[in-house]
Amino acid sequence: MRPWDNFAFMVSLGAVLGVLTGGVPAAYARDVSTAALIFAMTFSLTEVRFRGLSPRKEARAFGRAFLWNYGALSGVILGLALLFPAGPIRGGWVVMAAGPSAVAVIPLTATFRGNTRTALVSTALLYVAALGLYPAVTLAFAGQAVNVQQLGLQLLLQIALPLLVSRPLSRSEALARRRPLIVNASFFVLVFALTGANRDVFVQDLGLIGALAAGAFVRTWGIGMAAYAVSRRLGADRAQLVSDTLFASLKNLALAALLAFSLFGPLAALPAIVSLFLEIAWLLPLSRVLRA
Repeated sequence: MRPWDNFAFMVSLGAVLGVLTGGVPAAYARDVSTAALIFAMTFSLTEVRFRGLSPRKEARAFGRAFLWNYGALSGVILGLALLFPAGPIRGGWVVMAAGPSAVAVIPLTATFRGNTRTALVSTALLYVAALGLYPAVTLAFAGQAVNVQQLGLQLLLQIALPLLVSRPLSRSEALARRRPLIVNASFFVLVFALTGANRDVFVQDLGLIGALAAGAFVRTWGIGMAAYAVSRRLGADRAQLVSDTLFASLKNLALAALLAFSLFGPLAALPAIVSLFLEIAWLLPLSRVLRA
């Protein structure tokens, strides 16, 4: 296998080079990472077919994704928030808990050979639910509500636009053969940009960073491994294992960092930034387990 065909290798390479070089210029990091995610989404969705869509089946899948993401994962994150004194750090955890799953769940589902169509439908519905849950949760637990218009814009950019563009591309056999390479390269750019942009976080308060990293480990690795074990114990098939594990461990941290910063100041973005590193690291063992 060529190195660029290996998802774990490309993610690792992006993280290492991002830390060593600082990634792309800071002024462009957010735009580059957003574009890379949209690119990965677009080409992942080219394999999705909507013929034979079962509303009942998709509703059950969404219910399960909602319980893992907004029940289990958000519950753990809110528990972590209460371990920190009232202020921007607690607010940052609350904003993360209120958010939907990472959009990257969809291309990752394709990479790990899960049910990409179901992942897309469940993710889209989670984002629709987030329009109400985001302001409600942040207001209840942190005293301020997020900007719903900002959230709606992300829904259009990260889900609706890739879905629209992917339809004509899905008819190309040449693109289908190169889909894994394109998606892996997109994740390389995404990780490279985000890791490089945030590498200076480690030179701040090391005690605080350590506490945030411990919490991030629990909310990513801990709940992710628990979801995999529980789902497997309940007899889930491979596609369901992929879905449960991803929805239980991944939040939209880029959006969480942006909204936390706007609500509570730069310090509030730290929980999401530190958690980003743990999520990137989590993808490495996850790729081995879910590809088995």
